[in-house]
Amino acid sequence: MNTRLTALLTAIAVLGTSTAAQAGRHDDGVEYAEVVDARPIYRDVRVTVPREECRDERVVYDDGYRGGHNNGGVGAVLGAVVGGVVGNRFGQGSGRAIATAAGAVVGASAGASIGRGTGGYGGGGYREPSYRYEERCTTVQDSSYEQRVDGYDVRYRYHGRIYDTRLPYDPGDRIAVEVNVRPASY
Repeated sequence: MNTRLTALLTAIAVLGTSTAAQAGRHDDGVEYAEVVDARPIYRDVRVTVPREECRDERVVYDDGYRGGHNNGGVGAVLGAVVGGVVGNRFGQGSGRAIATAAGAVVGASAGASIGRGTGGYGGGGYREPSYRYEERCTTVQDSSYEQRVDGYDVRYRYHGRIYDTRLPYDPGDRIAVEVNVRPASY
């Protein structure tokens, strides 16, 4: 009797399996249809990628030191006064006026040079600007266009009829279709 019961249960299991597998049918009203064609839909997308662009740039280094300030005018006045006093002390008689004037001219010239930092005792503190090259970098945006898949136009066959749909993904060899059977209205 055990063998009869086993044979009966096996037959029921095989029958149930073949019925459920018929046309890919499920109990929830979803069946599967054969995909005949799936074509990707492309769209152009602008892609921007930042990159760093560097170059060597000449840079002037100048600390602005010119022996204090550029006081060529003040130096000339002070030099003229000092030169005039010195010339006045060394001149005698009618030569005193000439010595005073000559001292003022020489003093004005020396004072102006010192005030500008271009003369006298070691250059008066004047420094030439120095030049160096430094790497300067900026970020630039490189843009290009790429084609990206936006979805798929899908053609599928269900019970001998052909249907078309658009999906956001590639369905593969088969597509799930929802089957809803209702009585026809009269």
